[in-house]
This record gives sequence, structure tokens and C-alpha cells, in this order.
Amino acid sequence: MCDTATSHTCLLCMGSNLDALLHLKNAEDALQRLFPDIEWGGIVETVPEKMENPQPFLNRAARFRTSLPMTEVRSILKQIEQTNGRTPDSKKEGRIPLDIDLLSYDQQVLKPEDWQKEYVRLAFRHASFT
Repeated sequence: MCDTATSHTCLLCMGSNLDALLHLKNAEDALQRLFPDIEWGGIVETVPEKMENPQPFLNRAARFRTSLPMTEVRSILKQIEQTNGRTPDSKKEGRIPLDIDLLSYDQQVLKPEDWQKEYVRLAFRHASFT
């Protein structure tokens, strides 16, 4: 899904604290099919921030290029989350099967506050593409 003439660079960070390896693998497989040139950082274990009854998270950063508009990329990521059991109540319960955040689209930083979070910084430190 990438036409190099209209290609956009996307950075994302994903995490899970519920059957984490399974959900990260499911997301990786889905994203690899959609964005064949995706580059992955290593998986890192992190401590959750501001959650009751916290379970450790596994987090991973990725970079890919696409010709899709930002709204469509976000929609795809939300659909992958839902396919892996993410519900509106899961965050309240502290059980996150899968969370995928699109952090930047081209040079546009979409979630500046997330870039300050330790788990995001750690995930990108374990990525060779940064």
C-alpha cells in the first residue's frame, strides 16, 4: 500500500499487557501484510504508567511508508486493536490486549505527550531505524 510518489512515513508504538506476545504477533502479521516495508524495533518490557493493578507491558515501535491518508491509517490501527479484543472498557480495567498509537505521520507529531512517556522512548531506543 505504498506509492513512492505520494508516500508518507509513519511511526507507531504498540503495547499489550494481556497475552502480550500473541497480540503483538497478531498485530505484526496484520501490519506486515498491509505495509510490507514495515521496520520493527525490538520488544521491550515496561512498567505501566498510572494504572491500577498494573500488569507489565510488552511494547514495540515500528516505522512504515504508505500512500494512505492519515485517517485511513488510524482506522486500520483501531480495527487491528478491536480484532485483538480491545474494547472501550479494557483500559479502565487495566487489561490491554493491544494498543497501537500512530505517533507521527510524515513530519507531523500526532501525540506529543506520548513521546515523553518512558515506554515510548524505550521502544524507540530499541529500534534500529531511528
